[in-house]
Amino acid sequence: MSPVSDRPVTQRRPDASMSLLNDLANNTVVADYQRVHDRSPNKPGSSRGGTVAVVAVLVAAGLVLGIAAGQTRGSAPAVAAAHKELIDRVQARNKSTDDLQKRLEQLRADVDATRAAALEATSAGSAARAALDRLSILAGISAVHGPGIKVVVDDAPNSSARGEGSSGRIRDTDLQRLINGLWAAGAEAVSVNNQRLTSLTAVRSAGDAILVAYRPLSPPYEVLAIGKADDLEVDFVDGPGGRWFHTLAGFGIRFNVSTQQDVTLPGASGATLRRAEEGTGQ
Repeated sequence: MSPVSDRPVTQRRPDASMSLLNDLANNTVVADYQRVHDRSPNKPGSSRGGTVAVVAVLVAAGLVLGIAAGQTRGSAPAVAAAHKELIDRVQARNKSTDDLQKRLEQLRADVDATRAAALEATSAGSAARAALDRLSILAGISAVHGPGIKVVVDDAPNSSARGEGSSGRIRDTDLQRLINGLWAAGAEAVSVNNQRLTSLTAVRSAGDAILVAYRPLSPPYEVLAIGKADDLEVDFVDGPGGRWFHTLAGFGIRFNVSTQQDVTLPGASGATLRRAEEGTGQ
């Protein structure tokens, strides 16, 4: 056995450093548990605070939408007035253009009459007038009339409720196919909604409208063509233009062809002299 000391056993006081570490550890754990408890979604009142925040956001959004709707309603009369003013201006310009076109046709007729009277004075003048009349007809400058056909095409009845890409609406490319089909069938002169076509006439789209000779046209489109009526009708209907519109009829587009005993086509309004040469007088 080990010897037992006869000196009294002295109890030691806890080390100060160990006490401090224990205190820090205990307090830290308690504080951490407290913070977790404070953030707990099950804590009474936390759900109510989140609900209040959501309600506040919804109320703010409703106020913003209400203000925007009020501003829209307030500006609606001004927008409608501006739209009406724009339509009135377009209609006024179209009327002015139509009046100028009639004036041009009248002046052109006066010039033709004066020129014819001057040329008829001599035999050479008569020959020159005949050649000039023939070239004017070929160029589409002079008004012409004669037998032919009338082709009327129109959008599908429900096309107004569709967008620009709707298959129920006639596009500029469709009208181009129709016109080229008439030329290929033997047409001598062609007009679309009273707009005479020449070799320089452009047919293109501008928004929802189709421009022919830079004039906006709207459906239905009435296309007149002068030529041998019976042959022209058969060759056109059996040709690429007629077959294309028979295909479009499956989308609701309306297409009608009829022969005409006599149709009148105006002269082209945009024809200009580009080149002239001095004649020999013979």
